[in-house]
Amino acid sequence: MSDLISKQKLDPSKIVFITCVNVEGLYSRCRKYLEEIEIPEGITVEIKEIRGAKGMASAYNQIIRESDAKYKVYLHQDTFVLNRRIVSDIISFFKQYPQIGMIGQVGGSKLPRGGIWFENGLHSFGKIWEYRSAGVKLPFLTGFNRRRFRMVRFRPVKRPYQPVLVIDGLFMATQYDLFWREELYDSFLYYEGPHSLEFIKHGYQVAVPYQKEPWVMHWGPEIERSPAQHQKMWEGIRKNAVIFVREYAQFIGKNVYHFIK
Repeated sequence: MSDLISKQKLDPSKIVFITCVNVEGLYSRCRKYLEEIEIPEGITVEIKEIRGAKGMASAYNQIIRESDAKYKVYLHQDTFVLNRRIVSDIISFFKQYPQIGMIGQVGGSKLPRGGIWFENGLHSFGKIWEYRSAGVKLPFLTGFNRRRFRMVRFRPVKRPYQPVLVIDGLFMATQYDLFWREELYDSFLYYEGPHSLEFIKHGYQVAVPYQKEPWVMHWGPEIERSPAQHQKMWEGIRKNAVIFVREYAQFIGKNVYHFIK
């Protein structure tokens, strides 16, 4: 899999924020938050938007070929950066831990049989602000069911970072370039699974850093998904997860520490 490694020389004074866009209202808010972050002296910040993408993997590979920024942040259009010092925090973290290739907001250290990291709550880490409805609908408490700001908490990260196998795709920051596995399945669903494990296969760690407060907020869709839309989304995730589990069978059921040398 050595052909996945980009040969481009990367500029350590650049960081690029990369987003696939298909809902302009959401992205305009995402962009507004990005334009308010603090830029450390000597650092150049780029913002790249991709429209009309076939899938996340091919879109992100396009930016890897175009941008020589050492630090790349892959951000969903409905993810809003709350931490105005995020640029300096990302760069400082990566400089301190060169063995870590990619970081995220939340992730899992052990994959269940189905391959979806967050279905194993005992090995899920991190926390994030989300604008969402309750996980369980209560028919007589309509106020409780409404979407509102909620802190979604998994197991806490108590050390400087928690190694994981897979991070969530809403926020993925890298300091090394690996091409995304678009030939595996070029989709908008669970593309983050293969990319996370490719970093580990190439000798790097993937991690959730300690954060006193979450760096970002996940807003979600502008309009709540209907039950049919929700079902269709999960059918797509399960379909890709079958391919994912077949391709990365050696990681299923094993803890991340099995792969850290």
